[in-house]
Parts: sequence; C-alpha cells; structure tokens
Amino acid sequence: MANASVTLILPIALMLFSFFFGAGNFIFPPILGQQAGDNMLTAIVGFCISGVGLPLTGVIAMALTRSDNPETMVNPVHPIYAKALIVITSLTIGPFFAIPRTAAVSFDTGILAFIPAGWESNALMIYSFLFFCMTYFLAVNPSKIIDNIGKILTPMLLLCLGILITFVVVSPMGAVQPANGEYASIPFFKGFQEGYNTMDLLASLLFGAATINAIEAKGILNQRLLTKLCIYSGIIAAVFLAVIYASLTYMGASSVSMMGLTANGGQLLSNITNHYFGWYGKVILALIIFFACLTTSIGVTSSVSGYFNVVFKEKMQYDRYVAAICIFSFVVSNVGLSKLIQFAIPVLCILYPITIVVVLLNLGNAIFHRDSKIYRPCMFFTTVFAIFDGLRASGTDIGYVGELLGTYVPLYNIGFGWITPCLLGIVVGMIWKATSKK
Repeated sequence: MANASVTLILPIALMLFSFFFGAGNFIFPPILGQQAGDNMLTAIVGFCISGVGLPLTGVIAMALTRSDNPETMVNPVHPIYAKALIVITSLTIGPFFAIPRTAAVSFDTGILAFIPAGWESNALMIYSFLFFCMTYFLAVNPSKIIDNIGKILTPMLLLCLGILITFVVVSPMGAVQPANGEYASIPFFKGFQEGYNTMDLLASLLFGAATINAIEAKGILNQRLLTKLCIYSGIIAAVFLAVIYASLTYMGASSVSMMGLTANGGQLLSNITNHYFGWYGKVILALIIFFACLTTSIGVTSSVSGYFNVVFKEKMQYDRYVAAICIFSFVVSNVGLSKLIQFAIPVLCILYPITIVVVLLNLGNAIFHRDSKIYRPCMFFTTVFAIFDGLRASGTDIGYVGELLGTYVPLYNIGFGWITPCLLGIVVGMIWKATSKK
C-alpha cells in the first residue's frame, strides 16, 4: 500500500496542477509582467501568495479536516452560513464564471486566429458545444480523473508550455521597461489582488474534496496516508504553478519594448507565440490553451458536481449534475470573455477575503480550536467589509460611507479594508471566549 501511494503522488500532483492551471492562470501573468515592468519580482511575489500559496493552504486545510464536504471548515460560524458560502462559491467558480471562462479563453486565445472574419459568433458556439461535450465525458467518471488528467492531459500541457518558455528564456524579446500605474506605487498589493482573478483559492476547498474522493477511489482509505498524499501532492503542484507564473510574467515584461502595452492577455500571448514560431506558434498556443482550459473545466465540473451531490443528499445523480453544469456553462460562455471578467471581479473581491479568513482560521486550529466564539465575530466583520470592497470594485458609489471607510479603515482604498476588521473580530472573539470561561 505504501509503495502504491508513492507512485500516486506525481499523478495526483499533476492532476491538482491542471485543475488550478486554467484560463485566468495563463492570461493574467503576462499582462502583470507588462504592467509591473521592473517591479515584476515584487508583483509576482504578491500574485503567487494569493494565486499559489493560499490555494495550497486551502488544499492542506481540507486534507487536515479529512472531509469531502468543504462546509466542515465553515460550520463553526453557523451551518446555514457555511452552506450559503460554499454554494455561492461553487456557483462562482462553476457555471456562473470560471467554467464558462475556460471555453471563452481557449477560443479567444487559441482558436479565433484560425476563424475567418464574420464567423466568430457561430464558431464560438460550435467550439464551446464540443468543448463541454468533452468536459462531460471526461468528468462523468470521477474514478478515472487521476488517469485521464494526471497521466495523459497534463504532461501534454507541460510539454507545450515548456517549449514556449524555453524560447522566451533563451532569447528574450527585449529589455524590461519601467512599471506602470499601481504597479509603480503598490506592486505587491496590486499583484496580490491580480491573484484573485485565478479563482484558485475559491476552488481549492472543492479541489481538496475532489482530490480526497479521487484518492479514495484508488483504494487508499487510511486517513493519515490520505492526508499526507494530499499535502505532498499540493506542494508539488504549487511549485509547478509558481515556476510557470514567474516565467509567464517575465515573458510579458520582456515583450513591451517590441510589442507595446497590450490590454488583452490572450492577444498578447498570440503575438508572443507568433514572434517566436510564426504560424506554428498559433498551433502551439492553441494546444497549450486547450489543454489548460479543458483540464480545469473537467476538474471544476467534477468538484462542483461532487459537492452538490453530497450536500443535497444524492437527490440527483452525479452525472446529471455534470450534464446540467456543462449545459449552463455552454450558454454562459457565449456571452464573451470580456463581459465574464467584468462581471466576476466584484464577486471575487467579496468571496476571496472571506475564503482567505476561513482557511487561515482552520490552519490555526491549534490556537482557535474551531471555537464559534472566535469564528463568528471574525467572519461577521470580514464579511461586512468584504462586501464594501466588492461594491468599491464594482464602481458603486456608497457616498459618505465610502469616504468614512477610506479615511478611517487602513488599506480600504487599495482593496484590503477587510484585514483590520478581521483582526478586530479575532480579538473580540478571544475576549468573548475568555470572559465566557470566567
């Protein structure tokens, strides 16, 4: 059993990596590199903390709970709050935003270059239909996910990525330029917020649950061994992600002198691959994007379907959840990439701080002991101020309240107004706990 578990670590790590490395993971780091310029190192550290470190802690926290239901991590607040948070998160990283984005990104970045003018809408509809048919057939059997993704699709993705990154490192396009905008003044915080766009922390709780299920499907039921497999696989996946993010950021930073600033990450990647490989670059890029987005689509669809199957007491079969998510995502994906990203940002600014605090509270179990007296005030203050951050990100004018928060709440004006209230909530909870004992 021990030897079998060791041979599973790499396939599970590759499966986790491919779950995380999808649409946003590929298109956002090159744009970050262009904008951050000579501050790219500070910016990518911030990006990797929120886009790699926090998702890793989410997987570890789920492994430590040894539960296939993410609500377990939030139950100390209140079961209704836990269910509402995980359902909203599942819909956000699932059929509402992240899954449709996988089809939209892979089409815009990889396929669109081959489509004649005027055929874009029809081509997107046909492509997204085929894309979600493949997602359905590969996600409908969760016991085969490690084999299909970890042993077949992910190695293909890494091979294509490796070819592109090698050319960029060996033959850079130009010198790194000065930083722009907020990357010049607050590169770390700006990079940290850009990591929200990957949606990986939100997904990590469900991915952790899906990983536990996939390992159990391989016949490994020992809880300590299962936890170790999740943790070791998560660390390996995180290293892969960090290296690729840094490479993509450098790719963007070295492209400015030749290509100028580009607003669309997909277009920038298309220009870069065309520079190195000409027409063949379009094929390589299409393959990279396709494998990256398909594996993430399979992973998220499987994870969300598995969660709904558990939480609603198997009232509907797992494969029907998969089918429903694929059909809904097909419809939403035809809205277009730019609109999907625009709608998602305020929602992410609300959900990300809440999820960060949930994960950190669970990792600090030795201190907080899953005590509701600490969880409740902490999550109350965090949730309220995360909503204010979301309203700010959406451009909603909240009048005098916004001015008051900007004046008196530290970091509110750069999108981190939830940090101080979160710490205040922990202090209030510790006092509440101490006085209740007396």
